[in-house]
Amino acid sequence: MKKGEKKKQQKALARRTKRKAAQKTTRSLTQVSSAMSLLREARSYPLLGCWAPSDWDQHGLAVVTVARRQPNNLVTFATFLVDYYCLGVKSAYFNVDVPHHQFMSEYLPKMMLGAEPTQVPLALAHELIYGSVEYAARWGFRPAPDFKIAQLVLDPPDAHPVTGQIEFGKDGKPLFISGPHDNVQAILHQLTRTAGEGAFHFMTAIDPSGFDFTLDAGEEPAE
Repeated sequence: MKKGEKKKQQKALARRTKRKAAQKTTRSLTQVSSAMSLLREARSYPLLGCWAPSDWDQHGLAVVTVARRQPNNLVTFATFLVDYYCLGVKSAYFNVDVPHHQFMSEYLPKMMLGAEPTQVPLALAHELIYGSVEYAARWGFRPAPDFKIAQLVLDPPDAHPVTGQIEFGKDGKPLFISGPHDNVQAILHQLTRTAGEGAFHFMTAIDPSGFDFTLDAGEEPAE
């Protein structure tokens, strides 16, 4: 093969590669745009249900899933890992266009970490999620970044009356139970600064998997 022909082939290959990359980027942006359009309308969709483990009120850490039925009968949902003892919403995951049977048989059990999903009232889910965010803010902790989008599946914060039946913190103080991904020293420093020395509790989780869970936000939204 002549040198000039080889250069032409290389240039043609580079153009095709660049074109395919651009097409892939366009498809990804289109999918993200479509997902965001659905999420922005999610509060107008009928509620499919709210779920949490049956022992959600026992350990200071609860997984809460809220799902809504889209006009095309597919499911939009969001799942929140809620530390209502101290840190608020530690992680959040959301998805759209999920078939109902797939949501019930695959997504929901996975989100519940193997526990049996138990339906809870929407008002309770809201009080637990929003209440934990508000409580954590007292000590200078912000919700996970994905909460900003995931909360679009919820009603607005003031949509439901607060019962006051959920205890945020433990025995009147924030209780930090460290998980394997927590920056322990930074959190303790923050609590010392905002709550005060001796004004909070601290524990190291005996079984970290029981207290810390990062929702799998690496999956692409269902097509």
